[in-house]
Parts: sequence; structure tokens; C-alpha cells
Amino acid sequence: MLTPFDKQRRLQTSKDFLELVGDNIDEICDRIVTVDETWVRQYDPESKQESMQWTKKGERPPKKFKVQKSASKLMATIFWDSEGVLLIDYLPKGTTMNGQYYANLLAQAREAVVQKRRGKLSRGVLFLQDNASVHTARVSRQALKDTGFSEIDHPPYSPDLAPSDYFLFSNLKKELRGRRFVDDNQMKMAVESHFDCKEKEYFFGRFEGVIHQM
Repeated sequence: MLTPFDKQRRLQTSKDFLELVGDNIDEICDRIVTVDETWVRQYDPESKQESMQWTKKGERPPKKFKVQKSASKLMATIFWDSEGVLLIDYLPKGTTMNGQYYANLLAQAREAVVQKRRGKLSRGVLFLQDNASVHTARVSRQALKDTGFSEIDHPPYSPDLAPSDYFLFSNLKKELRGRRFVDDNQMKMAVESHFDCKEKEYFFGRFEGVIHQM
């Protein structure tokens, strides 16, 4: 359903990126930083398949009642790279995610790179983000320029090039699903604990996947 223009842009983006990568996959993976936003809930019920239980032959499965997702949720913006999570921001309740807010996060992300990834900035950060309106706002564009990051083109309608959506967030939510958190702080601790226990290879492999998707 893509237009001829969108198809051509995707093709050109792939060609440009593969030319950049060459035979240096490990080096390019090391330079990429990506970001995306997701909602995290105090309670997100398991799916029907996830909540299935083994029963003995002839035994009726336990009756289950329909449960609703918690209305209490936080928007988490996560910056990460091939070594792990660089920055997690939780949008304060009552605050709107807009270009200025995102611009401030970009400045924080740059500082996180400086503090946590020695030498990465000098090697040149390749920044991957989707085309959400807060990412493309004028103030966001200027803030990205100020970071010194080089943006990787992300063609429209390319969810396969968004590793946060189909990898990072899906695995996070799978682990949190079915757990109840008494407040936002407990929920934040669970999110951060999820990432803290992951080895570098967990993150690195996903960026190799992005390159092959190109």
C-alpha cells in the first residue's frame, strides 16, 4: 500500500545505510542510539494464551473473570544503544509530550552518552528515531542538531526499522503483564530492574537485526 515515492525512499535509505555500514557492522552497531515512547501501566492483564494453565485429563479449567487494564499509566521515553539503556524518562502526569519537552530529553540523552559511553560521541553517534510529530517538530530538529548526533533516515511506514517497538517494548511488557504495582514508583523500579539484569548481547543482537532489515 506504499506509494511509489515511499517505496523509492525506502530503497534509497537502505542503499545509503548499507554503503555506510560496508564491512563494519560491529562498529556501526556501536555508534547507533535509538529512542521511542511507550505506555507502562500499573496493571496490564495477561492475554488469554499467557494465562493458560495445565489441567489433568477430564478436569475442567478454572473459571476466569475478565479483568481490565489499569487506568493508571506513565509514558516512558527510553534511549538505548548496543550496550543497554542510556536514559529512561517518565512523563509527569498532567504534562504534554511536545517538541520542547522532547528537545530537553535530547540534551539529557547527549549527557548520558558522555557520562556512560566514553568515546562514543567522538566516534560519531548515529541516531535512529521514527517520524512522530514530537520528533520532527522544529524545536526538536534544532535540539538534535545541537547534540551533534547524525540522524539515520527513517522512511514512513517502516515499523521493521523501529527496534524499540518490536523488541525492547514487547519484551518489557511481556514480563510486566499480569503483575500489579501499588504505585508509580514500584512500576518504575520494575521497568529499570528488567533492563538492569540484561547482558550487553541482549541489546547488541537487536542492532545487528536492524542492519539486516535494511
